Amino acid sequence: MYIDDKGLVLRTVKYDDKSFIAHLFTASRGHVAFMVNGSRGKRSGTSARLFQPLSFLSFQWDAKPTVTLHRMKEARLLFTQQDIPYHPIKRSIAMLLAEFMVHTLTGEAENTHLYIYVEHSVQWLDVAPDGYANFHLVFLLKLARFLGIAPNTEDYVEGCSFDLTRGRFTMTGIPSDELLCSTDATLLCRLSDASYATMDTITMSRHDRARLINHLARYYALHIPAFPAIKSLEVLQEVMG
Repeated sequence: MYIDDKGLVLRTVKYDDKSFIAHLFTASRGHVAFMVNGSRGKRSGTSARLFQPLSFLSFQWDAKPTVTLHRMKEARLLFTQQDIPYHPIKRSIAMLLAEFMVHTLTGEAENTHLYIYVEHSVQWLDVAPDGYANFHLVFLLKLARFLGIAPNTEDYVEGCSFDLTRGRFTMTGIPSDELLCSTDATLLCRLSDASYATMDTITMSRHDRARLINHLARYYALHIPAFPAIKSLEVLQEVMG
């Protein structure tokens, strides 16, 4: 029985010359893999245009519980993005966030609040005229709340450090790869409490952002099983630099 659904494209992987596997975060079932007919090449037509990272689709699919690779039909864009596919910085942010999510949103279970958060966030980024330089940092810190690994900002006191391993602010220890200095701990706390509307008030240099996104990648790796090195980090830092 086919159901109506919508979902976020996280990644596509070539299967053969005529088809590819698309990983989507769906509204009804969480992370689901689909077999899609059609090449991913530049001249492949509709399929390639639809299945770009962080594109939202509406579609029908047969949600059989015993199947691991599903089929969809009548796929179309849920909304047409204005900037993300064409703006180099926004596109690089999209690639980064998609890579984080493909390794964290792995469960096949409904999570309506998380799906709404992701959809709202991507739409915000797409139309934002400016003030989005800190977006990827705030997004990942909010995502960590849904994953149950968010830093507890109530522990923060001025001058403290942040322990990546324990996920806690602390006044003890010497700054290291696992213990952030007080400057970075302060930025992490402020970003954790910020919204997309207020995050632009947090003054940061590109070097600050580069350090913080590396810290967050390390934090995720420490708290998410089998979390890999993020390949798109270098691309984003080069583009934003």
